[in-house]
Amino acid sequence: PPPRRGESSRLRIGCKTAENRCKSMHNKALLNTPGFILLGCFTHLAHAYSIPFSPLSSSRSFSTSAKTSTMPAVLPVSQRARCFKMCSALGDTTKFDKLSPTQLVEAAARIVPELSWTASKGGAGRVAVIGGSVEYTGAPFFAAMSALRTGVDMSHVFCHKDAGTAIKAYSPELIVHPVLESEPEDKNKSHEILQRILQEIGPTMTRYDGLLVGPGLGRDPLVIEACSKLLCMAAQQDLPIVLDADGLFILTSAILAGEGASATQKEVLAALSSAFLTITPNRVEFNRLSNALGLTERSGPEAFETPEAFAQTIGSRIGKRVTIVVKGPRDVIADGTSMLTCSTEGSRRRCGGTGDVLAGLLLAFKVWARQAVREAREGGGE
Repeated sequence: PPPRRGESSRLRIGCKTAENRCKSMHNKALLNTPGFILLGCFTHLAHAYSIPFSPLSSSRSFSTSAKTSTMPAVLPVSQRARCFKMCSALGDTTKFDKLSPTQLVEAAARIVPELSWTASKGGAGRVAVIGGSVEYTGAPFFAAMSALRTGVDMSHVFCHKDAGTAIKAYSPELIVHPVLESEPEDKNKSHEILQRILQEIGPTMTRYDGLLVGPGLGRDPLVIEACSKLLCMAAQQDLPIVLDADGLFILTSAILAGEGASATQKEVLAALSSAFLTITPNRVEFNRLSNALGLTERSGPEAFETPEAFAQTIGSRIGKRVTIVVKGPRDVIADGTSMLTCSTEGSRRRCGGTGDVLAGLLLAFKVWARQAVREAREGGGE
């Protein structure tokens, strides 16, 4: 039967409402992808921390004045949880677990470099990301772009030669160096290729303020060997280092090898023993690291009752300046002197790339923490 008077209009309105709801649900799902997280990185950090945009503002100050920002000075719970990770992964000896949520946000805000008319290019940090293979070109992009959107001035990516074109096409803002190569069929050429890679990257290490190794790196033996030696160079220069993904594979493999470790693996463990290092294992990577360290009875973050003891074990086997960020339903962050946990629910999606975004954020804040400490020591402050 034909619709009654007014019924067609109600049907149209009902269909339109359903369509809008579907679009809304779809958009909310999209907002949980790494790409959309990246879009909001700088905006959330700048406004939520009330970064002073005026060159007349005091250096590294935290302001709640409406003149500097119209956004709230304290982050919402979801963003605050991310800030907890950033604050505690700085590697400082401050007892972060004794600070209130507001104080944690303020601590992170103080190390954000001031925007100034007198600043020069690179003053807010130059970082390098070593990662990217033929199969994984998105991971190094997310990590490097995350650091750039957070606020560092320059972000370099050292990737496999076959991944360079794809990564360059993602953004003109990244400086991409396609220099990594896979192990050749002719093993006699491996040493020659290895030396070429080291000569391409090694001399440039002094230009960077921080290094991230691992996103999308892959596990090609020659690439792993090259990255192991580059880690040694970075540690010797006391660069802030973040290990994620396949970078953790390098560390775990060296620990697991024990007495049978190769010369390069022993050099990596020796170099990292004094490195300013942050590692970011997820549940699977945490289990592998636990097994390598002989902590098999604690097979996951939920059963991890004493994070401080675990961090001290990490420190005794790796180094004294190691911060671990265990990602999971209950995030655990510990450096041997301080411990934080975060049970705040995040996105229900577990798509690839979110860990890479976090690694880039941590790298930026780790670089800024180093700069802030140096400035404080030079100025005689805290």
